Amino acid sequence: MLEAKRVHHSTHIPQWKKDAIKEIVDNVHSHKVTGIVDVRGVPADALQKMRQKLRGTVKMKMVRNTLTTIALESLPAEEKARELSRYVDGQIVLVYTNANPFKLYKLLEATKTKAPAKGGDIATADVSVTKGPTSFKPGPIVGEMQQAGIPAGIEGGKVVIKENKVVIRKGEKFSPKLAELLGRLEIFPMEIGLNLKAVVEGHTLYMPSDLSIDEGQLRDMFSKAAGHAFNLSMEAGIATKDTIVPLIQKAVMESKALAVNAPIFEKDVMDMILSKAEAEMLSVAKEAKAKNADALDEELKSKV
Repeated sequence: MLEAKRVHHSTHIPQWKKDAIKEIVDNVHSHKVTGIVDVRGVPADALQKMRQKLRGTVKMKMVRNTLTTIALESLPAEEKARELSRYVDGQIVLVYTNANPFKLYKLLEATKTKAPAKGGDIATADVSVTKGPTSFKPGPIVGEMQQAGIPAGIEGGKVVIKENKVVIRKGEKFSPKLAELLGRLEIFPMEIGLNLKAVVEGHTLYMPSDLSIDEGQLRDMFSKAAGHAFNLSMEAGIATKDTIVPLIQKAVMESKALAVNAPIFEKDVMDMILSKAEAEMLSVAKEAKAKNADALDEELKSKV
């Protein structure tokens, strides 16, 4: 009886919903990377511009959350993209691409722009005001700023901020008045853009924190690693396309040094052997001269 009810229920699912679910599944299977992106707070016109900017690299699709969840949960258990259903919440879009997750994250981050806060927004970081003059004329604005927690006063006929101060902490909610005043001070603490919630490539689920890397620092790390690997190869005598020439040069220098010290009279080192012999001869002559001078001094002293 229960099975009969399920069949009866499924037959009444509108075709457009079935098509939407199938499209999600097909897109997951036809792209290397699938992600969930939060578009909360992004105006429709701005979202359209972002979509156009990403076109050709990233495919964006907005589908009802319930249909998205059904589609993702219909995937086989062994498919990692099934886990994306946990992140279907709020105002989201699905994104598909054949670029790697790191490039996707970078592209999405590039869509972000600074925006003024609105009353009720949650601060994503500490927000500060900086000591100095403002563009406001003296008046009731001073009291409004003080009530909102901004240390304002009047100096030299101008409204000034008296000291540097954090006016709202990360995680706190903007009051309408503080949001308004920060906007008038041209302080834009919010960001509008596409926020990646989670992304899957193959059998790996990435979170934004996994993809947020300092490219300069990473480049330095690779450079240092390459340098260490080169030095190790040189010390161990491991011949590679990068070390073969320096290894040969080192071997030639060491063999010449050995031939000179032995000495081994080969034409390639004869000049070096003669130069060494001359240097040793001059050193001996100098030492002998010094000893003779000392001996002469002693003889003269004895006679005196």
